[in-house]
Amino acid sequence: MHLKSTLMAAAALLAALPTQAEDGAWYLTARLGAATQASQTLSFSGGGSVADGSLRYGPGLLSGAAIGRDFGAGWRVEGEFTYQSTGMDRAPFSSPGPAGKGNHAATSLALNVLREFDLVGRPSVRTYLGLGWVRLTEVDIDFEPPGQPGQSFSTSGSGWQLLAGARYDLDKRWFVDAGVRWLHSPRLRMSGEGATAGRIDAHFRPWAVTAGLGRRF
Repeated sequence: MHLKSTLMAAAALLAALPTQAEDGAWYLTARLGAATQASQTLSFSGGGSVADGSLRYGPGLLSGAAIGRDFGAGWRVEGEFTYQSTGMDRAPFSSPGPAGKGNHAATSLALNVLREFDLVGRPSVRTYLGLGWVRLTEVDIDFEPPGQPGQSFSTSGSGWQLLAGARYDLDKRWFVDAGVRWLHSPRLRMSGEGATAGRIDAHFRPWAVTAGLGRRF
């Protein structure tokens, strides 16, 4: 779950593409964005105790890359890797649950199906809607109690996402992309890592605003 690694990998893929466009059916897009989540109630269990806590989220980051194919007639399919991290504004639990601020983050793989629409009457601008199946390869929630060792809980899971946005062609190969997205994953059971004991049940439902740069090849 490293933003720097994601950006370096996306940049390397863009640089490795052919200098001459072929039929333009395949494309690669690198994205950055701002992410957050709506408040939710977490459930902690451990050491024979159970506690619920209300968690409020702050801003976070999204980064990722997608490789896709344009099948014509307004239909596209793409595979995507994404990292999303949302900050936690305040500690949700009193004793016996974990304490401290932190973050709630995930890495994921997705398969998206997108439908383009010509809403502005310009061939260089295409709006789109999309639906994706998402595999959360790792979801974790980290707490950083003041003056104490951090506590981390993690798991994997699945979900789905909605996407909407627009693309603008800079030339025959390059384009820019702006969009919004919402990921929904049902309640996940996250177990303590390392010396952290117990379990946390929580949703992962971030939404994000993104900007991207893409290239056809």
